[in-house]
Amino acid sequence: MKEMNLDVLIADDIRSAIENNEYPEYSRLPSESVLCTTYNVQKMTIRSSLKILKDEGRIYVKNKSGYYVRKRRIVKDIKDFKSTTDVVSNMGFKNEIKVMRFELTQASKTIAKMLKVDVGSEVYFLNRLRIVDERPTAIERSYLLAAYFPGLDSYDFTKDSLYQELLDDYGTGIDRAQMQLSVVYATKEEAELLNVNENAPLIKEAGITYDDQNRIIEYMDDILLMDCYVFVR
Repeated sequence: MKEMNLDVLIADDIRSAIENNEYPEYSRLPSESVLCTTYNVQKMTIRSSLKILKDEGRIYVKNKSGYYVRKRRIVKDIKDFKSTTDVVSNMGFKNEIKVMRFELTQASKTIAKMLKVDVGSEVYFLNRLRIVDERPTAIERSYLLAAYFPGLDSYDFTKDSLYQELLDDYGTGIDRAQMQLSVVYATKEEAELLNVNENAPLIKEAGITYDDQNRIIEYMDDILLMDCYVFVR
């Protein structure tokens, strides 16, 4: 095994230990010296491993006293777009979806511009509240072109994964996405749904998804709790 890969392997091992609760939330990791002895590597390698985990939002430095395990958050990879349902499930969280609105409507000027269709084109609007480990963590709003998915509004997306149904029943897989992240402040409605104060800072994840034929499939506009999600590259 090449030395340059050791930091990744060690980070993987520590990450697994965190996920298995060998290092509980807010607990202190072993010191750099102890980790060097444990893995029989130089301090530079350990520091690189810890940086990987820190960049992922899994650990943090506290008053120069060492590295501590951060509260578990949902990790979303900016470069590798995946269904949030899959991400949440794969991380072992309990996942629940509440559909607040699902209807066939007409594209406004803004939505039409994002989907590159005419104003008034038929689109499905799906508005969901994602509940993870019994806590509301995200408001997920999707606009999908109705012409590609006739009958989509007959599905129960409290149980079914949107992207999985698009693949299974319509043969449409999500190939890639173009997303933008920004900080927004909770409206009264968003604050009530997410159990935060009005004007509390939130993450906005918005953009478009493409299928494997390079067609624009969806415009999504999600609002996420800052302390529940972390984005990595």
